[in-house]
Amino acid sequence: MSRPRFRAVGVVVLVALSALALSGAARAGGPGVWTKLADVDNPSDTVGMLRGADGTLHVVWLAKRAGDGTHAYGTSTISLAGKLLATGTALSGWASLEPDPQLVKDGSGMRLVFEGNTGASGCYLDGAVFTETSADGSTWNLIQGSLSSHTAGVGNLAATAEADSTTPVATFAGGHLFHVGVDPNCPASSPDGTITPTAGSSQSNPAIVTDPTTGAVSVAWYQSFSGQGYWVEQILPTQGAPMEAPGSAGTPGENNQPNEPVAIAARVGGGVYMAYCSATSKQPCAHIDLWKVGSPTARVVPGSQNTTGPRVALTADPLGKLSVAWYNEAKNVIHSARTNTTATAWGTVRTTKPPPHTSGFMDIQTQGSSGRLDVMIVNQLSTAGLPIGIFQTQILAGLSLTAKPGAFSHKKARKVTFTVTDAGQPVAGARVSCVGKHGRTAASGKVKLKFRKGTGVGRHGCTATKAGYSIGKATIKVT
Repeated sequence: MSRPRFRAVGVVVLVALSALALSGAARAGGPGVWTKLADVDNPSDTVGMLRGADGTLHVVWLAKRAGDGTHAYGTSTISLAGKLLATGTALSGWASLEPDPQLVKDGSGMRLVFEGNTGASGCYLDGAVFTETSADGSTWNLIQGSLSSHTAGVGNLAATAEADSTTPVATFAGGHLFHVGVDPNCPASSPDGTITPTAGSSQSNPAIVTDPTTGAVSVAWYQSFSGQGYWVEQILPTQGAPMEAPGSAGTPGENNQPNEPVAIAARVGGGVYMAYCSATSKQPCAHIDLWKVGSPTARVVPGSQNTTGPRVALTADPLGKLSVAWYNEAKNVIHSARTNTTATAWGTVRTTKPPPHTSGFMDIQTQGSSGRLDVMIVNQLSTAGLPIGIFQTQILAGLSLTAKPGAFSHKKARKVTFTVTDAGQPVAGARVSCVGKHGRTAASGKVKLKFRKGTGVGRHGCTATKAGYSIGKATIKVT
């Protein structure tokens, strides 16, 4: 088996979580704090992620090769507040494992979907797609059977579960092939399905999602050569025609193929969305676009213009919001922006620095089902040995704060109305502080603060705070 450079992480099943669970501070980790989950061998590694019903985020990754030459999948569990809780092993002792394990729902438990071989006779000798299950991520049961009839060229793996949260669906071979359910034979006796790309093209960077409203399963991929660009096709319950994302093709001078899985998410409330770089004749990523699959046009993600060396991720939360995160190599920063609950307006753009000593940024993946944005990256450091590791942090969405009027005279007392929003939607219960005055916003997102006559002349900074958000800031001017 070959180790593909490009792979995809499967769909993350969204779990509605209480905002109250987010208010506790972690003793380690959390927003802005990078935690190393593991050292890895391969810069093309990705992780599988799934949040359990208890709110714990489960992560699976390809471990460093053992001293005897065998391979294993390691596990990490992370709390709602971003604290690394434990590490473990999901599978070990295999002759070969691919660096793109997938975690999907399996009833009340979870399922690992992967490709590899044991190097010994039996079911798992051929390099097909296999699976194992776990009730809680601590112990795993290897399942007899396969999720592919092909055994050659099945790298580039992604997986999801159907709307029943039990039947797995895998796409592989760059997104060219797919298989529904676990066949008890190795390899599967039931045939693999085939997507319908443009003749003469080549597929890579697959991703697969299940629409929580309709139950439809769609595969996305990047297509080279004929019909170059970002594509998506519904495969279940019926197979549809492939659709190309508007303006997603590269240009003769600039290639916009991603270095990570195609960024795709199924939104709670309906719709499948894709984020991708739009190229010009001079830039591979003139800006990042967000496209609702089936729409004739896409929208530019704010703050994404002129992105260099991009890495792009997209995730959804239980309220219908979408978060786009991307790395800009020229500035060595990660940006992120989140929409409102209808995915029609944007909130503030957040900026996060990668881990210190970053020298190579290979991959970014995100998970947003807690309301916070959990960010996983594969990153090389410039320290001794140039280690490659998987790192995790969290990013909080930002509050927007406005003041009306924004300026007034110190000669009279004055009431100022402060409005706190998240992507244009009012935020209740936010604490607004300004020049020694404090108040909490109502359901309208508004609060009035009264400033006395003789308030100090000058520009004064005001803030809005609420658990689960980064601080919002505004300035008033007293003349």
